[in-house]
Amino acid sequence: MAAASRARRLDPQSQITVYEASKYVSYSMCGIPYYISGLVSDLSKLVAYSPEQFKSERRIDVLTQARVISAEAGARKLRFAAAGGEREQEYDVLILATGAKPWVPGIDGILLPGVHTVRQLEDAEAIRSKAEKAEKVVIVGAGYSGLELSESFRSLGKDVTVLESLPRPMENLDPDMSELVTRELIANGVKVAFNTKVTAIEGKDNVERVLTEGEPYPADLVIMATGVRPDVDLARMLGVEMGTTGAIKVDERTRTNVEGVLAAGDNVEVRHLVTGKPAYIPLAQTANKMGFVAGANAAGKEAKFLGVVGSAVTKVFDLEIGRTGLTVQEAGKSGLRALGVTISSTTRAHYDPDSKKIWVRLNFEEGSQRLLGGQVLGQEGVWGRTSVLSMALHSKSALTDLLFSDMPYAPPFGPVWDPLVTASRVGLR
Repeated sequence: MAAASRARRLDPQSQITVYEASKYVSYSMCGIPYYISGLVSDLSKLVAYSPEQFKSERRIDVLTQARVISAEAGARKLRFAAAGGEREQEYDVLILATGAKPWVPGIDGILLPGVHTVRQLEDAEAIRSKAEKAEKVVIVGAGYSGLELSESFRSLGKDVTVLESLPRPMENLDPDMSELVTRELIANGVKVAFNTKVTAIEGKDNVERVLTEGEPYPADLVIMATGVRPDVDLARMLGVEMGTTGAIKVDERTRTNVEGVLAAGDNVEVRHLVTGKPAYIPLAQTANKMGFVAGANAAGKEAKFLGVVGSAVTKVFDLEIGRTGLTVQEAGKSGLRALGVTISSTTRAHYDPDSKKIWVRLNFEEGSQRLLGGQVLGQEGVWGRTSVLSMALHSKSALTDLLFSDMPYAPPFGPVWDPLVTASRVGLR
């Protein structure tokens, strides 16, 4: 919808049609955990605009519950299935914004009632309905979605277990920072099991247990939060080239190798500005910005999407989690020699009774001292400091630049030596 809206803004005359497989458009996937917990009372609150609003206010035709089933690049036409049957539509420019789809292991029982993935708002409706009667919830996967949902179900008083095949939660954090996340989960009554591979799911009329290589886990409701893969089936049908990550390869203007076909969002790989290499980092703000660029180029203007540094922020119970750039392990895989330092500090002046603990991790290149990435975890002040680190990565800053950056100071917002500055001093030592 970002692409369609930008194209309309720049081109008042063209016919713009959007095909959407679900019944919702322009909605917040990130808000689903808060709907499941009841913090968001009605699903409609997660919808920014309705199809009718796009039609009346922006003259964009939106066909919901319409699935594109085939496309021909040479003829520039596509076929879609909707309520009235199958129909064809010609196009001059096609934007593929098919996003990502949940990846689930091919195990027995994955289709049992009570086993869910989270991709669309319809999934949220089904999960919230099921959660009313469920007592034991098993979440498979300890990434963003899995951990946010663990908080949602605990707030409903459910018995929650998180199973993860990797040694720790949130592998895109450095190990010492992941440990803080584990401690927060356990402190809030979430049972965790790492290095645990799910082998099957059992039940009759509903899921009853999750089997692993070790012990079984009883469950009334199972959420498969095992990650996503780019949805590129339609792109392959059109002959679109894939990148090294398995997602669609595009240039700075979001153009694919097929004339007249652009792509934007979670189905596309991007350039990582720290490594200079392709990366697959499916995040909402990246998808929206890529859509903005694709819409401009579809309208005949020139806009460029230069890349990302992988900035993200989330919250698990009382622990805010921010990360950007590379972990030491990620840097090593990219051929960079990285060092890292972690410091603990306070979010306010030491004498402020409301001051809380905060941890900062800085990763930097050995020799040049160029910042490669960082993480900030704490009970407040995380988003702003993560944003500072993100901009430092965009400007290719080194530790010294961070040390002498002119950060504002007042006792309610931080100590005299901001935690970012303190971390840079330790790194320089």
